[in-house]
Amino acid sequence: MHGKLDLNLFIVLRAVYDQGSITKAANALHITQPAVSHALGRLREKFEDPLFTRHGRQVVPTPFCQGIITSVVTSIETLEDTLKGKVSFDISDKPRQVNLGLRDILESIFFPTLIPDLAKHTPNITVNSRQVTWPELAPALASKALDIVIDALVPTGSDIRSQLICEETFVVVCAPHNTFLLNPSVETYSSAQHALVSLRNSKLDTVDLALAQHNMHRKISLQCEHYFAAVNVVSQCDLLLTMPTRFAQQFSSKFDIEILPLPFEVPPLPVHMYWHKNADEDLVNLWMREKLVEVADKLGI
Repeated sequence: MHGKLDLNLFIVLRAVYDQGSITKAANALHITQPAVSHALGRLREKFEDPLFTRHGRQVVPTPFCQGIITSVVTSIETLEDTLKGKVSFDISDKPRQVNLGLRDILESIFFPTLIPDLAKHTPNITVNSRQVTWPELAPALASKALDIVIDALVPTGSDIRSQLICEETFVVVCAPHNTFLLNPSVETYSSAQHALVSLRNSKLDTVDLALAQHNMHRKISLQCEHYFAAVNVVSQCDLLLTMPTRFAQQFSSKFDIEILPLPFEVPPLPVHMYWHKNADEDLVNLWMREKLVEVADKLGI
């Protein structure tokens, strides 16, 4: 950097500035006075400025030296704190885009609380969100195409870190005129026609696994990737839709639908937050992970 300029020269510059004397600076640094003078000489040559002028027994910084000293001192203190394991971090300091992998359901749950908070307190942080299938999860995190993913518990390698963030429970959604309402049993559930919301290549199907315990299965008449479209469809016909409870409640004011408990037991689905091990100490990534956990706690999910 700059012709391999010795950064220790700036330590000398700070000492002379603080002490106001080459002799006192040498004593403070436990080096000889000629060594201090030699260091200043190298900096004077580099900056083409005397840096200090004599005023009696003291040396006084030139205007150029006054102009750079704050940056020099701040940089030295930052390096010293880093060596001590202390890192000064201000989330509002620099612009940063955080790339999230969230399904539409999770966007609708997290974003109404998260985004207004970011817009008000950390407008330098922008969020880019997209859906990601579980085979894409690890490669996207490894390549830094995504910083954080929130999704159901999936198998991952040792390079991927994860943390439980909430659990999803499920309900049945249907139109008010659906015949299922007359006898909401596991048998009528199995014999009905269903809409299924599932991402491409998704292998997670806890509802069908639970239904299989009764030696039954669903007939899927519609498979799509978005709950909004699926709820709109089932509100107008005899299809059933099984979906996360909290998301179904959000649709109850938008569509003429009925929400019922499942007529058989389905274990809650663990939802985890994922990030790559290389982002463990990334301060913005860590800050966003803490913010997402904070939002989940605030929402009680």
